[in-house]
Amino acid sequence: MQLMPATARELRVSNPFNPRENIDGGTRYFRKLMDSFNGDLILSLAAYNAGPGQVMRAGGVPKIAETRRYVHKVLKRYKQYKAVW
Repeated sequence: MQLMPATARELRVSNPFNPRENIDGGTRYFRKLMDSFNGDLILSLAAYNAGPGQVMRAGGVPKIAETRRYVHKVLKRYKQYKAVW
């Protein structure tokens, strides 16, 4: 997972390169985003990529090409994994 330095500090992840700390912090952060965006997976994914402020200012998925590609790619994989499990 990718944690920006300030986010890692906020989540008390002392070593973001340690897989256990990174995954723990990243999943806690994503849970926080899901709670903030009322369980909306698309908005939470967009916020994970672009930042929650960008999503709030845009009133939805921001018109940032990287973020739109990210949301599309993760949702595609999510649906694939969900179908298998």
